[in-house]
Amino acid sequence: MLRHVALVFVISFSSVSILGICGAADIADFGKQPIGKVPPFKKPNENALLEASTDLSESLRPLNKLLSRSASGVDWRSYLDWSALETQARAGKKLDVSVLLKLYRRFNADENGLEMYQFVTVRRALAAAIEVTVAANNDQASETYTKRIKKLNGLIKNATKEKTPKSLDGVGPLLARLLESRQASEIVTRIRSAVDRPNLFMSVDESLLSSAVNRVVDRVSPVNEVVLGTPVRGSGHTSGMVFLDFIPSSRQAVTQLSFQATNLANTRSTKGPVTVCSEGVTELSARKRIYINDERLWADQTVAMASTKTRMTGLGIKSRFGKNFIRRIATKKVSELKPKIEAISQRRAQERVRQEFEAETANAISEASRDYEQKFRQPLKVRGWYPELLRMSTTNDKLTVIGRKALRDQIAAFTNPPEVDSNAVLSVRVHETLVNNASEITLAGRTITQEFVEEQLKERDGELPESLTSDPDQPPWSITFAKRKPVEINATNGRIKLTVRGSRYTSGDREFPAMDISVAYRIEKDANTIRLVRDGEVQIYPPGFIPGGDKKLSVSETSLRRILQKRFGRVFKENVTVDPLELPDQLAAAGPLPMEQLEARKDGWMAIGWRKK
Repeated sequence: MLRHVALVFVISFSSVSILGICGAADIADFGKQPIGKVPPFKKPNENALLEASTDLSESLRPLNKLLSRSASGVDWRSYLDWSALETQARAGKKLDVSVLLKLYRRFNADENGLEMYQFVTVRRALAAAIEVTVAANNDQASETYTKRIKKLNGLIKNATKEKTPKSLDGVGPLLARLLESRQASEIVTRIRSAVDRPNLFMSVDESLLSSAVNRVVDRVSPVNEVVLGTPVRGSGHTSGMVFLDFIPSSRQAVTQLSFQATNLANTRSTKGPVTVCSEGVTELSARKRIYINDERLWADQTVAMASTKTRMTGLGIKSRFGKNFIRRIATKKVSELKPKIEAISQRRAQERVRQEFEAETANAISEASRDYEQKFRQPLKVRGWYPELLRMSTTNDKLTVIGRKALRDQIAAFTNPPEVDSNAVLSVRVHETLVNNASEITLAGRTITQEFVEEQLKERDGELPESLTSDPDQPPWSITFAKRKPVEINATNGRIKLTVRGSRYTSGDREFPAMDISVAYRIEKDANTIRLVRDGEVQIYPPGFIPGGDKKLSVSETSLRRILQKRFGRVFKENVTVDPLELPDQLAAAGPLPMEQLEARKDGWMAIGWRKK
């Protein structure tokens, strides 16, 4: 139960104010002086070279670990010139730019596998080392710096007018080069504060998760105890609720599992000739708090409380003589012992409910903690997707996840996200940069074959969609993604455009050149449904090709375009009706959730919200 709730926290993956996180410089503030006062070029010192060498050494660790357990590790080390890599990683202030360039070219080659994040991390570290080494030793570095500043100034100036992600294209790499070459740190920091805002906001309503946890408790159990040396027998009826609460916290997400119940016990205790019939009412409560932050999921020990009140409902005397006398003595004794008996019963009930609640939740919390690490954190790290910023928080009725994914040469959001629809119990607001940055990290330069896709789907008990299968008369396909923006989402007001950039395609033994595939959809909504309506035909042209211009397609390009149009025309249907969201396992009863909000804005934000069924 708790495991599924934890996964929803992740997938769905606030008292943290959005304005508090996003309250940095606004891109509009750069209008009069786009980048402000420009400092003169300054050669990096020896410490900067030492830092770059150390960073390169650190970047080798994940790759070394990967190659050590890979069957092709020896071949990779030979190709990459591992000894030269290690030499540069130890070079400190004596970094050799010519060697670094040779190594960089190897990591940047068109070899399948180099797109893995372990290789990419080293490639980026090499690029950074090259930048600082050139800045420290090359006489033309000052001229390069001036050109970069001029270009950056022009981009920011244009972006203050356009206020679109496209107008900021190129800013990320320029900021990275300035940072790596240790130049204009104040300018870099100021611009970063405007273009490095969170690009992911998720929220889950407490009522949605409660539907998977809240349940009635109604059980009868025997009573078989010894109290003050007297056997007590009977039965107890416990009735109450287990329920989930969100606890306000700005530092992490905090939820509380609570148990509240009343136990009504009817018992008999016999000692000597006296049998006492009693009724006991015990108010029971237990709670356990569960915490989630960017590093782990954990829980406190169970805290339990009990309060017992008893009353005698009958007194039996088994004796031929002196019954009245015995009854008076027994009644007085029961009255005297009542506080002590209640205290004993209360302590035992409290410990019993603590142990039971701990036992009922321990395995689920342990499994949820393991899933959080193994099914969320580790997969994101392996793919290089783990966010640079990940914050979780809770209010009385919402759990919020705020994230940012943008590497040093990428940008994130530069405006605040849209408001969440007031009826949404589950919402995701994602900036196009999140999708575009992640796709570049994972797909840049990568070759994917039809066979690979089919194998991946088979591992997940799925089937290749009919739209992606090859016709009987068509051989298997493959695509090698472009290194720059391999898959790109562009959001404008009420419209979403998807572009897939391939640098190479194959169909059987035939090989085809680069081609871009793009499709745009309008968002249309009526009273009951939200639809995506394709805006025109799927566009398939070589990079930079202008339809209707002077340049004509080659025979090879025309052949590839015909193949891709046939395939992707089936993939991207003319009309797509958005179905309600099916929820997993215990949450299924709360679904399916109809989509309430689908919004796209020209600043790159997309907002999706689902309401209760």
